Amino acid sequence: TAPFLFKAHLFMGLSLFVIFPFTRLVHVWSGMASVGYLTRAWQLVRSR
Repeated sequence: TAPFLFKAHLFMGLSLFVIFPFTRLVHVWSGMASVGYLTRAWQLVRSR
């Protein structure tokens, strides 16, 4: 009975909550260190 826009908003919010630990966003919990983390270069991983 809820409007579609509300359901979509709820779904996207819960999806972000689920994938949060697997993203770079998790470093936001470290406080000011997160600023340095967001501005540093990506880690390069080369295959053998």
